[in-house]
Amino acid sequence: MCPSDDQVPHAAEAKADPAPQPWWKGGRRDLRTKLHAWWEGYRLPAEGKPKPVASAAPAAAKSKPAAAEPAKAAPPKDFWSPERILVAQLIWGDGFSFPGGGDFAADLAASLIVDKRSTVMDLGCGLGGGTRAIVERYGSTAHGFDLSPEQAKAGDAMSAKQGLDMRAPIAALDLENPDWKPRFYDAALLRNVVSLVTDKSALVRRAGESLKPGGRFLLIDWALSEDETQGAAFASYIEGEPRPPYLGTVAQLTFLIESLGYTVRRSEDYTKEFRPVVLEGWRRIDTIVAKGMLNANEGKALMREAELWARRIAAIDAGELRVARIEALKKA
Repeated sequence: MCPSDDQVPHAAEAKADPAPQPWWKGGRRDLRTKLHAWWEGYRLPAEGKPKPVASAAPAAAKSKPAAAEPAKAAPPKDFWSPERILVAQLIWGDGFSFPGGGDFAADLAASLIVDKRSTVMDLGCGLGGGTRAIVERYGSTAHGFDLSPEQAKAGDAMSAKQGLDMRAPIAALDLENPDWKPRFYDAALLRNVVSLVTDKSALVRRAGESLKPGGRFLLIDWALSEDETQGAAFASYIEGEPRPPYLGTVAQLTFLIESLGYTVRRSEDYTKEFRPVVLEGWRRIDTIVAKGMLNANEGKALMREAELWARRIAAIDAGELRVARIEALKKA
């Protein structure tokens, strides 16, 4: 449940109390107050001096098709600390670092026509919870890959602990030299990874080369609105992302995939369906805070994660950030 107004400490009470404050009531605005505002659909006044507006350069795809972007690898820095990995799982569920959970990932794989004979590439798998869910529901084999070495290491250990180290291995993605056999996979699921690289053509092409003829391909990722609006909410989103996103519209992503030899079977704005999936996970936040489940460092990680997703939702609600879903078939 959302915190009620009488659960949020008033300024006068905070001033009169000289006792040390817990982590969630430090120098920055109370986390529960922020989340209450978010859940109720209104904006709080800005704190302190406004930050300079971030450059919209990461969204350069708006002026030309994504396929024409220059080759450049994503930043090598890993933004997934142990504290962030812990906090993400408290929000999204054990083995997950982003919204959806196991049923969501397995439902996505249904459009890939996966069965026990299938071998699936799960690119952008995070901690591999979705990879393992696909294996468990369909009896298939699934290989997870993620840009974060820390997530890949933790996810592979989780697979091993569940006895799925051979059927659901998780590895770090080497963009310069991905370890994918040609014509090996029956299907590929790409989640929130194409938006993080500038050479989208190379990534999608290499993934396609690893698919068997007739293999199915599903992309779920962030995208620009079709009118390419970039206002204050979008600038805040860009500025606050750990890795700078390089976005195109759904139409541009579709053009990119078609230009690489796929037959696009379905291309849509998936934002309306995805937004409730995000909010469902965040309903756990108040319980996490109220029960004092985290130490100071973990609490700070929770604050950062809350702010990250609040910015994303704000950009979605402003119509400036969308979610693309594209299903395609590799030509024989």
